[in-house]
Amino acid sequence: MATSHNLVAFLLLGFVFSPFVIGQTIDCQRPPQLVDPSLCCRDGGRDQNAEKCAERIMRTANGQPNVAPPSLDAATCVAECILTTAQYKQHPTTLNLDVIRKDLAMKFSNDSAYVEAMTSAFAKCEPQSQRRLAAIQQLNPQQPKCSPFAAIVLGCTFMEYFKNCPADRWTQSAECELAKTYVTQCGLGA
Repeated sequence: MATSHNLVAFLLLGFVFSPFVIGQTIDCQRPPQLVDPSLCCRDGGRDQNAEKCAERIMRTANGQPNVAPPSLDAATCVAECILTTAQYKQHPTTLNLDVIRKDLAMKFSNDSAYVEAMTSAFAKCEPQSQRRLAAIQQLNPQQPKCSPFAAIVLGCTFMEYFKNCPADRWTQSAECELAKTYVTQCGLGA
């Protein structure tokens, strides 16, 4: 079964991330080969809420763990479960930044740089995610099983975290530098 880390990577890739290649000129219309963002910028680690949501939603019809990559609908529902379970979502399209900051500070009490980077990313992504959701709903008014707001927020938040990765969590490599340049120059994230 996919871990929550893999699921978040899927959301990141599915909603805002594009691939990279070393040596290519950065062309936002033609993204290069993929670099796994978690290899460049270490995140906070495993999250029990995310693990439980992924485990619950990513089961097959007969209750067995699904080993296939999640569908977009499943990933969207997992993202909604993560933000709802953690009480990060105050209303359908707003975040509770106080709860986010307190929760991250409790989980990562020895890593204030990570807490600040993630809290800032959530704050920056909330209005952008609201605009993206409104645009999606305007183009397709049909209500999906789970609102894409949470997936958009999580994808944007991890992209912003990647772009503003704390120095002690960043991997110095040509691939990572190219990836960061690409996402920054091409306006991915918020």
